[in-house]
Amino acid sequence: MTAQSSPPAAHKAWARHLRAVVGGDCAVTSYHDDARQNTTHIFTSVNGEGLVAATIGLQDTDQSDARGDGLFIEIIMDRRGADERVANVLSTIAFYIIKDGWRVRPGAVFESMVQMYFPETPLPHVMFTTPFQWPDMSRVELDGTTVYPLLAVPISEAERQFAATHGSDALESLWEGRSVDVLDWERRPVTFR
Repeated sequence: MTAQSSPPAAHKAWARHLRAVVGGDCAVTSYHDDARQNTTHIFTSVNGEGLVAATIGLQDTDQSDARGDGLFIEIIMDRRGADERVANVLSTIAFYIIKDGWRVRPGAVFESMVQMYFPETPLPHVMFTTPFQWPDMSRVELDGTTVYPLLAVPISEAERQFAATHGSDALESLWEGRSVDVLDWERRPVTFR
């Protein structure tokens, strides 16, 4: 965070919550868009299993479809094996939401987000789902705000098409039935025959 201004209490509370739940070697880093006109903050935690990254402050962008009760989210990415490019992927996703008004919800897919930083990947897109790795992470009360964290999972083009046709729940059920480790960013894409 910058020395010029103190981050809002809800942002600090989210970072503290992440540190307590995720653990590891934690940091919060500022990322800027290409024009350096917008900033987002990304929490990272590195441990023996890999890297967890999460937005800090995305909750300030209401994701509700209609005015009224707000829908406030933060996004998490989790990868087996540490690779700092995960934070770049996440900051790009955050900028599309903040600057371009992209809407995020369980089952939504953002195309080509991973491919921007991992051009060799067979999993170029991300699909959003409820975090499953930690208990009680689907809804978090922070300093008077209810935040609904979402996990961004890399998916293949075939998986994207399957989710578009059959729904994200069907894709998640397929992963579960085949014991697919969606946190392995080097996994082989699910095949459909």
